Amino acid sequence: MIPEQNAPLSGRTPRGRAGAIAHAAPLPVAGAVELGLPVERLWDVFLDVRGWSSWNPCIWRARVRGGELREGATLIWAFNPIDRRYPYKLPAAAEIVEFEPYDRITWEVRTPGFHAVHAYRFAALGEERCRFGSWEVAEGPAYRALRRFWNAHFNYVCRESLAGARTL
Repeated sequence: MIPEQNAPLSGRTPRGRAGAIAHAAPLPVAGAVELGLPVERLWDVFLDVRGWSSWNPCIWRARVRGGELREGATLIWAFNPIDRRYPYKLPAAAEIVEFEPYDRITWEVRTPGFHAVHAYRFAALGEERCRFGSWEVAEGPAYRALRRFWNAHFNYVCRESLAGARTL
C-alpha cells in the first residue's frame, strides 16, 4: 500500500476469471488519490487508451485490440522502465474482466506460471471531485521467482498512475 494515497475505495475486491488471488503483504499494491474533476471526465479520459501515455508516465504505448475498451476486450500495452537508466520496455497483454462505468476497469494477465489482476477504480465525491485508485495482486511460480522485480514494478505503476492522474 502506498501510505500517502491509501484512501479506500468501496466495493468488492477485484477478481479475474480465474478467481480471486490469495495474497499477503506486500500485496495488494494499492493506492488512491482525490482529484478536482468530475468522475465522468476522468472516465472519459481513461477510455482513451491510446492517450494513456500522455498523462500516465508508466505507460509507453497502449491500445485495445478491436478498438473499444469493454469487458472481454484485449488490452495491449508496454510499460516504461521503473528507472530511466534501464533500457527496456515491458510489453503486456491482458483481458478486460470487469468493466463497470464510473466504478472500475479490471484486467487479468494469465501466462504459464504467472497470474495477475489489476484494477483501476473510480468514485464520485461530488459534482467536481472524484477518487482514482490502483489495485494489483499476482501469484504463481514466475511471480515468486521474480517477486522483487514485480513488487517494484507494481509500486511503480501505482505511484505513476496516481501522479499522472493528478495532472488531469
